[in-house]
Amino acid sequence: MTTSLFFLVWGLATALALPLLLPFNARGVPGVRAFTIANALAVLSLLAYASAEILPPAVYVMVSNTSWLVVVSVVYVGVGQFFGLRPQVLRVGAAAAVGIAAMALMLYVTHDLVGRMMLFSGYTGVLMAATGAVVFRQRRGIRTPGVILYVLLSLSALVVLHALRAGVYGSGWAQAASLLEPAPWGLFFIVCGSVTVPALFLALLLLIQTSLSEQMQAALTFDSLTGAYSRRSILDELEHELQRCARSGGRLAVLVLDIDHFKSINDRHGHAAGDAALRHFAQVVPKAVRASDRFGRLGGEEFVLLMYGCDAAHALVQAQRVCDALRDSPLYLQGQELRMTTSGGVATLQPGDSADGILARADLALYKAKELGRDRVEMAWS
Repeated sequence: MTTSLFFLVWGLATALALPLLLPFNARGVPGVRAFTIANALAVLSLLAYASAEILPPAVYVMVSNTSWLVVVSVVYVGVGQFFGLRPQVLRVGAAAAVGIAAMALMLYVTHDLVGRMMLFSGYTGVLMAATGAVVFRQRRGIRTPGVILYVLLSLSALVVLHALRAGVYGSGWAQAASLLEPAPWGLFFIVCGSVTVPALFLALLLLIQTSLSEQMQAALTFDSLTGAYSRRSILDELEHELQRCARSGGRLAVLVLDIDHFKSINDRHGHAAGDAALRHFAQVVPKAVRASDRFGRLGGEEFVLLMYGCDAAHALVQAQRVCDALRDSPLYLQGQELRMTTSGGVATLQPGDSADGILARADLALYKAKELGRDRVEMAWS
């Protein structure tokens, strides 16, 4: 009775992740449906043992073991889906079906308790190790420090625990016994499982929440169409750089860029072509300048480049590289070559400059470049 109560508490503790997973299903996060199903089945697996007083062994043992084999299979599939991969669903499903059939054979025909334990732990260890390998290969998809490490630790704990369990019982070091009447080793594995199973679903929840948080941060930081820094983030960076320069006496040049005759691209080729032109421009410019410079979109076809530690002469050289690079990199639309050019205005940091002030001077230089024929850069002299 005491062990059944322990499994009941363990199952309820595992179920705490379920209401937290359900809202993510409505948001269409890849893999979350699999995680939700796995969590529900893990709870079922534990509650089956908690019901041992009212169910015959032939029922609760099979329900529990079958549910758990499906749990680890679905977690593997869900992790692959979460990272945008195409996991071998049919192969994993076939492996789970074979495992369940073997479990039934060893329960109803041969009554092989050790064999069931070896199958249970071996299948869990292999699937959790494979899941950990997927997470490790895709670790760069999550940038928040510590999250991937926590996920890998939770998976590794399950792998180590079940490898130890298979070794202890498979080698005959300890005699196999029912989980409802555990010997010291059995009690050890139950206690460890009560920690590692909830930790697994907590890790999956953390993975989902971190991914969504990073996506929201990226949406605020980067322009969704072009991938350049958004207006908000580039202006915040300009403010921070002005403050830094004021403290340390650093240099800064601001280049405001505008795609020449952009309206005619939209009018002649359509707005989809205009979007393609904006994306093309945002790909060409960063390749033509230093990696340390920051490139952002102010709005429409107007962009800004912050050139750190740059005086007027070097800023003009950098700006001319942008013009040359765009001129030499035509955009191809449905097999047609579209030549693009840009005009720019450069302003260098002056004592007492504000973000609005330096941008206004760069804008005036941009207008001058357009008046002088476009496809050129003008300097905003103080």
